[in-house]
Amino acid sequence: MPDYQQYIHSFSVRDGHIAQPHDVSMFEDKITCPHCRTIMGLQPMVAEGKIFMEIDIRNCNNLDSAAVSIEEGKLNIKFAPNGTGKSTIAKAILLDAKGDQNLLNELMPFKLRKDNPDKKKPEVNGAEALENIMCFNEEYVSQFVFRPDELLSNSFDIFIKTDAYKQREQEIEGLVSSIKQLFSDNQELESLIDTLKEMGNAFKLSKTGLSKASTGMKGLASGNKIKHVPAGLESYTQFIQSNNSVGWIDWQTKGYVFSDLSDNCPFCSSDARDKKEQIKKVGQEYDKNTIKNLVAIVGVIEKLGDYFADEAKERLTTITTLKDGLKKEHEDALASVKKQIDNFTENLENLRTLSAFQFKDGEKVSDKLPSYKLDLQFFSELNSNKMQEAIDPINNSIDNLIEQAGQLQGKINQQRSDIKRTIERHQKDINEFLSYAGYSYAVEVAGEGEKAQLKLRHIDHEEHLSGGSQYLSFGERNAFSIVLFMYECLSKKPDLIILDDPISSFDKNKKYAILEMLFRRDMESCLKNKTVLMFTHDVEPIIDTIKSLSGKFSNQTSASFLRLAAGKINELDISKDDIQTFSQICKNALASNRDDIVKLIYLRRQFEITENKGDSYQVLSNILHKRERAIDAREAKGADDKYPEMESAKFKNGCAEISNDLVGFSYTNILNHIVDSNAMRSLYRTCTNGYEKLQIFRLLGIDAGNSVIQKFINETYHIENEFICQLDPAKFDTIPEYVIAECDKILQEGGN
Repeated sequence: MPDYQQYIHSFSVRDGHIAQPHDVSMFEDKITCPHCRTIMGLQPMVAEGKIFMEIDIRNCNNLDSAAVSIEEGKLNIKFAPNGTGKSTIAKAILLDAKGDQNLLNELMPFKLRKDNPDKKKPEVNGAEALENIMCFNEEYVSQFVFRPDELLSNSFDIFIKTDAYKQREQEIEGLVSSIKQLFSDNQELESLIDTLKEMGNAFKLSKTGLSKASTGMKGLASGNKIKHVPAGLESYTQFIQSNNSVGWIDWQTKGYVFSDLSDNCPFCSSDARDKKEQIKKVGQEYDKNTIKNLVAIVGVIEKLGDYFADEAKERLTTITTLKDGLKKEHEDALASVKKQIDNFTENLENLRTLSAFQFKDGEKVSDKLPSYKLDLQFFSELNSNKMQEAIDPINNSIDNLIEQAGQLQGKINQQRSDIKRTIERHQKDINEFLSYAGYSYAVEVAGEGEKAQLKLRHIDHEEHLSGGSQYLSFGERNAFSIVLFMYECLSKKPDLIILDDPISSFDKNKKYAILEMLFRRDMESCLKNKTVLMFTHDVEPIIDTIKSLSGKFSNQTSASFLRLAAGKINELDISKDDIQTFSQICKNALASNRDDIVKLIYLRRQFEITENKGDSYQVLSNILHKRERAIDAREAKGADDKYPEMESAKFKNGCAEISNDLVGFSYTNILNHIVDSNAMRSLYRTCTNGYEKLQIFRLLGIDAGNSVIQKFINETYHIENEFICQLDPAKFDTIPEYVIAECDKILQEGGN
């Protein structure tokens, strides 16, 4: 009977919580719950108290399948060479969270777009609990960063509108809610404000008075030809003064263009020879847009009606019924109404949106609040009983708020203090990062209240720079972008943060400066303890966070290697012990059960690392170069431009030293094996990882035929390209699949 112990004691994570144990069974390479059919991934989702998400991705771009484990509350680094499919995984998770299969179908592999008998489609399973995901990639940089007037879109929401700010805002909102409630619960008042705005917007002020281009002036400038029908058109009065006068005029003028086709009326087809001039006059006297503007302004004034003072209403009635159009005194009267309405609606809007930002720094709330009261003696055009009835509840609410002025003052002062500290902290953190990373720029949050924006300046220049794209280098833009992205994540609190190869292009100092900024400060100010999925083709962040500086990162990092083979990605955990010097890797290889030739390759590289070019190194170099008689490259070349033969004593000593690491070493036996092409091809096939395959391929001496592949083989073979610390290439098979495939192809074709 199979061992179900790991399943009995495993838990699944659903909707962010630890659920009850599932009975699970194996289906192909996935663990699937037989009750809910949830694909749970390749490993138990809770281990040693750690909560994991197991995400299974299928049929996306170059990937037939990929299993990715994400430990919640940690930085999860996924290391893989370029071309593995890291960006595909990131994009698949991101598109899946949007819940639209059509979007996910964008990742359909090309091989399935024409011939897909099994009707496979892109799938992402195990990410159901991830509703809000933010991803740092090129698209993010282009859409949100380096706006013309600020470094980052929505600077206020991201940098100032913190949880503390929102809490204080709610407290202030509670005090002023009685005033705002008058607006939200009063349809009549809302309608009044909308109508006042419509009246105000109908007229625009210019330096000389009212603008002739405003809709109100266009409607009234030529007089009211609806009321005063021009002579000769009296028979059309019923149509002109109808409720649809605009539609009738439009219909009449459009029909006239056909009058030249016949002497008959284009509308009723009766004889119209004696009426053509009359029909034509309609189009001469009336313009559809003018009448439309006239009807609109008259309608607005009629809607306001008793909200106007009696004298103002009488004047407006006279102005809107003039026969011959506006004179200077009429325009002045309209301008007076326009100004008072604009001021009045501005006061109403200030009350409707009352917030702490309307009180200037140092301004006393008790002194400012009375100025919000609406006094109609200063709005003569609107000084009516009906308007007074509309504003009395507002003024009474302001009086009640004045009684709480001290409490409101305290909340506003606390909010200002919070904002100041927040701005100072953010500016300090970002500017310190820029300084440590060697960038000659600084940022500043400029502007009052909700108009605050994050601005850029050069340290040698006091003025703010517009945007940033035109001043910053490619690397500087990327560094800025990822830091700004971090602050947006802190503001929006996504379920998962994806970093798609964010720092590989930076030099070592800048890489660490970014890691420090993102993960090594107070939890509220960085991504520490957030669930972060970081893809990279650079091993340095893993060395820093898992080994060299693991204590500084408080063990908040997990790392793994993604290996792509035959369209399938498998994941291999990377522990602290996996990060070794190449000298350690070589020593471990020598202690393993590998083939003697593979061991000698590692031994030679160990000598290179320690710069030991003594007798044993010379012997190894000769045997790997397939020389029957060993030469000594330490000696000067002779007249024939060749190195001399190695002295017998030195040769024997070298062989003896090698025997200390490889018991039973025989130069002759190894040499015979290396020069045997069939034996070496067999050894190539038995090697289990790409790294050692390349070493054997190099010994075969076959020209790869492709300069790119040959360069890759040569660089992998030579020690100067190794890291001081790295992953064991035999365990973490970092050689791209296509390189090994090319070598396999060459050997199959009988390369020599």
